[in-house]
Amino acid sequence: MVGKSSKQNRKEIRPFNIRDKIGYGLGDFGCNMSFAFVNNYMLLYFVTCMKIDPDHYAIIIFISKILDALNDIVIGRLCDKAKQRKGGKFIPWIRWGCIPLLVSSVLLFVDISGSAYWFKIAYCFVFYFIWGIAYTAVNVPYGSLQSVITRDGDERASLSTYRSVGAMLAQIPIMILIPKLVYDTEGNPIGGRFIWIVLVMGALGLAAFTALSKLVTERVHDQTPAKPELEKTSILFTLRAFFRNRPLLGLCFATIAQISCLNTLTSYLNYIFMLYYKNTDLISIAVIICGLPVAFGIVLSKPLLRRFTKKQVCTYPFLLSIVSIGIITFVPIPNPYIWMALAGVGMLGTSCFMVLIWAMVSDCIDYQEELSGKREEGTIYAIYSFCRNASQGIGQGITALALGWTGYDENLTVAQQAAQVPERVRFTTGLIPFVGCVLCFVFLLLMYNLGDKKGSETFMQQQAAKKAKAKK
Repeated sequence: MVGKSSKQNRKEIRPFNIRDKIGYGLGDFGCNMSFAFVNNYMLLYFVTCMKIDPDHYAIIIFISKILDALNDIVIGRLCDKAKQRKGGKFIPWIRWGCIPLLVSSVLLFVDISGSAYWFKIAYCFVFYFIWGIAYTAVNVPYGSLQSVITRDGDERASLSTYRSVGAMLAQIPIMILIPKLVYDTEGNPIGGRFIWIVLVMGALGLAAFTALSKLVTERVHDQTPAKPELEKTSILFTLRAFFRNRPLLGLCFATIAQISCLNTLTSYLNYIFMLYYKNTDLISIAVIICGLPVAFGIVLSKPLLRRFTKKQVCTYPFLLSIVSIGIITFVPIPNPYIWMALAGVGMLGTSCFMVLIWAMVSDCIDYQEELSGKREEGTIYAIYSFCRNASQGIGQGITALALGWTGYDENLTVAQQAAQVPERVRFTTGLIPFVGCVLCFVFLLLMYNLGDKKGSETFMQQQAAKKAKAKK
């Protein structure tokens, strides 16, 4: 009777379809309603509007991010150890975690410009740390969710694509509207406007997470029961297998390079157009040009995967990025439109990697299962997320320290900055992403070794094909 009932339950699981794709895409829309705004505007808000010294800001971000990164592993482990609940293994975490994420996002941008300097430092640290915990409580389960929606390589690639679509749609208001709202006529940001913007974006994110919980179905956990002898394995067991997982290590290193170095390009757009080109009206256009290549990655990744592996599709376009971003780093370009075009080409080279990275992580989770004999989506994704969170702290810290190196004075207006500041800002805007592109190419080329067949096949599908061929 038990076996028959189990079989009937499996039959009742809804087949994978467009609902899962849309729902999963809405998840990244919800995440980016908070994350993209914080990532792109928190430096501007606390340094330029709240007048925190860039060096102090860098220390705050680095410490809080390292502490928050440790929280990733805790959340991932809790997800794996928690009993199965109604709705699945990961969806309930997302459903309840999105509420504190909305509240902490709003609190982070309360205008404290009239407060004492020590209070600003403490406020920035405490509420950024709280926001990081809330974001982790949503993002780790969300990232792990892809692995339990389906094992099929084509379906995972489509989920990764829809995730990128969701992220891109979330960033559209950031690209177009927000630069028009936060600056005054002289190009200086207005601190009191940030909280109203993040409040609206947080409400949209809450609606997106609610829709995800209704649309997405978890399936894989019913098909892969854990081995009894491995039920009580420790985190050390998981970590040992992780450090033998060469492709996942390569992906982690490439991700660190991408986030801590390459992604600083968008963070610096506010400053290069404030100080070097002296035209904040162009920020919206620049962010669109730098963000638009993701759309090309969404369109091109599927046909490219029919001919090449995920590794090839994600690795070799970085050569284009290295050349293009190298030009804007080492060659002064007085025309802002030429600069934007070259920056856009540079981001184009990263687009397939940004689209397919989530499918690659899922493949690495499958590979981890092959190494350890135990499936731990939450813990493994949490370790990967640890790398992402740590690199976000490193990246924001590097950005703030580099801004201090340029000689930028947060107490002065744009017109009052020292003469050498604009040129140093221009050079720094390109140099850090240039280093990131080089590192991404090297790590993917030398370490990521999954995908010796067409790119849409997962590691587990390739192993099954090899076993079937061996039997013949």
